[in-house]
Amino acid sequence: METNTAFKYAQPMPAPTADFREYLHRSIRDPFTLNLADRSLMEVIRACVRAKSKMHPCYEAHLGSLIYNLQALEDQYNITLKPAQVTDIFWGYFIGFCGARGLKMSTISTLCQQLRSVLNWAVKYNAVVSPTYTDFSAPVPASHEIALSADDVSRISYFDVDAFYAGRRKDYRATAKRVRDMFVLSCNLYQRHSDMIRITQECFDRNIFRITQQKTGTLAVVNIDLYSIEPKTTYRILEQYDYLPPYPAGIGDYNTRLHELMRDIGFTETVRIEERLADGRLQVQTLPKWKLISSHTARRTAITVNVLRGHNIHAIKRCSGHTDLRIFDNYIRD
Repeated sequence: METNTAFKYAQPMPAPTADFREYLHRSIRDPFTLNLADRSLMEVIRACVRAKSKMHPCYEAHLGSLIYNLQALEDQYNITLKPAQVTDIFWGYFIGFCGARGLKMSTISTLCQQLRSVLNWAVKYNAVVSPTYTDFSAPVPASHEIALSADDVSRISYFDVDAFYAGRRKDYRATAKRVRDMFVLSCNLYQRHSDMIRITQECFDRNIFRITQQKTGTLAVVNIDLYSIEPKTTYRILEQYDYLPPYPAGIGDYNTRLHELMRDIGFTETVRIEERLADGRLQVQTLPKWKLISSHTARRTAITVNVLRGHNIHAIKRCSGHTDLRIFDNYIRD
């Protein structure tokens, strides 16, 4: 029964298309349909995007920043990069180039990891790469991404919006309530904002919540009674909004309003942040906690709270939709 239900919510397979038929005909004539031996680095990246976008439609957007910054590098120096030029020496210059463009070290590290993953894929299709392209270690700062405690979530869910904003317009108070409820619901359902704004009544079967995640295509399953931080609050919010997202706005607008709400609730204590810059210097600053709370904080909060409660790691991974334990570990903020 569980298998049939899971299949019901699975992402549909792509239908046969004209380009698929052409691919099959080419495969009969020439089994080596993809040969990247003489391709430039940008051509290799675009080939990877075309191949992986068949199953992961968001893959091009995922590599958007990498493509943008590599194109800027080629334009600035009037060159066409080849995969073989990505060596252990290249990484040092590339990190410096991105740092000069104002990118944070955490972002630069992500770009390097993405480029290395593309080259790992391209090697299988005869791309000529340097034997040292995997030899790099981008300095990564201690993460300042935070998670909240279960008490913090309760504090937010019981925040009296009407009393605090008594002098504000009725529509302002209504929006603040929706933002509050959206964040609390996200803390209990584990999902990214892109998936939270997609929830419908069909995602729920009594106490079971299921959704196929837009970013990865993974089926996430949450037993609300067992793995939500506050099951009763979760059901109350869902019933209040007819099992639809309380605040289905874009992530930019949502985070702006969420910051204002977290500040007014009182998350004003300072947090020390140490961040390594591209030139190797260590930048130290202190920020109020509300500035560090975003839509994704809810996902980290759900995972962290339930790990600290002693729940089975694999059960929590099923709730969050993670398939890689290393990525999952990054969400735990003790």
